[in-house]
Amino acid sequence: MIKVIDLAYGRLGAPDLDRMEEFLVDFGMVRADRTKKALYMRGTDGDHHLHVTELGEPSHIGMAWWARSYDDLEKVSKVPGASEIHEIDEPGGGSRVTLTDPDGRIIEVIYGLENLDDLEVRDVLINTGKNKNLRTDLQRVSLNPGQSSLVKRSAHVVVKTKDLVKFNKWYQSTLGLATTDTVKSGEDESVDMMTFNHIDAGQAYVDHHVLLGIQSDHAEFNHLSFEVADFDDVQTGHNYLKSKGYKHAWGIGRHMLGSQIYDYWRDPWGRIHEHWTDGDVVNSKHTAQRWDMPVGLNSQWGPDISEDFLDDPHLHAL
Repeated sequence: MIKVIDLAYGRLGAPDLDRMEEFLVDFGMVRADRTKKALYMRGTDGDHHLHVTELGEPSHIGMAWWARSYDDLEKVSKVPGASEIHEIDEPGGGSRVTLTDPDGRIIEVIYGLENLDDLEVRDVLINTGKNKNLRTDLQRVSLNPGQSSLVKRSAHVVVKTKDLVKFNKWYQSTLGLATTDTVKSGEDESVDMMTFNHIDAGQAYVDHHVLLGIQSDHAEFNHLSFEVADFDDVQTGHNYLKSKGYKHAWGIGRHMLGSQIYDYWRDPWGRIHEHWTDGDVVNSKHTAQRWDMPVGLNSQWGPDISEDFLDDPHLHAL
């Protein structure tokens, strides 16, 4: 129907907005707004918010995607089961169409959300063995005690689905996503167990994946991912979250598929949030490949995947 241009935000539920805000601030976000019923957090880039938490039971409610134009909202409103276009009665405003994906998640397609000024951040200059940026300022990232990462933007979401084929068909035909890579099932190599999807922006380069679907017996949430400035931000955030006593989920390492440097942390209710930097980019010239499971789940460097990362007993719910 349309081709969305990026992931806008994930929407979670939590029974304590104070605790959720404390975690997200420690994770590297900034409060954009808060009501009696919901919390809206932003990053250093100009999007009004990139994370929404509604007051309620711990859950993954859904995710929002940026439409390219108001005309695209009109197009997607004609999808069977879609809502009419309506104004967003939440901080940031804008217009929205809501749908449900094949597993029952609430999908928002939005346009016209308020844009804020970017927040001031340090310059990112890296001297490599080949290229010297000749920094005039000394690199002193962690002089300020209690410093966390600075989250830039919402990057991708990973969920489990009961029918990966149906899942991919819906997101690709409805929102215009495209397959980047797939991982074969370990039991039947003719079947895929994971599909990495990217934004279809033609010849423009985009992140390796914006949505990863994993075949499972349950439709579950796995994690939300947020880009930070560089490796220093990943490591600084790691040290800070560790000092605050949060539960670490996996990292630091560099993935094989996507290549990003990753670090995963759990919020107070066990939901995983990822810091990442330095990932692959692809465009319409990319040819999707199928990978064996050991390759697809491996890292180029870093610790082995934790036992409960993909099969979390706390998250048998959307």
